[in-house]
Amino acid sequence: MYWYQNNNLHKISSRARSFFAGSALLFWSCGSPSATKSHKKSSDIFSVDSFFNGEVNRLQQLNPAVLKSVSKDGEKEQRELKIGSWKNELSAFQAADISKNFDPTLYEVKAVDCVTEFTAKKKDLQIQKLRIEFDKNEKVKHIHIVKKITNSLYDSQEKLDYFSDSLYRIVKLQDVQGLDANQYEIVGKFIPPKK
Repeated sequence: MYWYQNNNLHKISSRARSFFAGSALLFWSCGSPSATKSHKKSSDIFSVDSFFNGEVNRLQQLNPAVLKSVSKDGEKEQRELKIGSWKNELSAFQAADISKNFDPTLYEVKAVDCVTEFTAKKKDLQIQKLRIEFDKNEKVKHIHIVKKITNSLYDSQEKLDYFSDSLYRIVKLQDVQGLDANQYEIVGKFIPPKK
């Protein structure tokens, strides 16, 4: 079995970076009533791209060991390894950026306590859901993304989860016209350094 690397993820990744940076600003008032606002300027939206740029730099410096498993259509392989390029590894997450030219008419925005969620109002938008959960110190604890692409050639659904310093997961189901549907899952668990 091969170790999956999707080139399409690199194309989308630049958009995701900007989104997470703006979203960080949205959560500044975690738990306050003023945190629930439906209309935000693009500069106020959490930038996914900026957040993961920071994570890429941090993880490149830390160079943590990862227990990585790849499953494709029921076949699974698992290895402990060091990631050579965190930019490539997290590119699918960076690609989920909705902060550039953010249009509040396209997303419903809910901010309750330490969770902010963007839900697409139209089914044809690629990023259908973006959910960011913060801890009590206003640091990102969990990011959940649902992506969907539908065109005349294929349908693709992707769910991405990133838990800071714990694990990241990508689950993708792709149905190409005239071929069997296939599913893959990538899970990377951060291995704590030995003392």
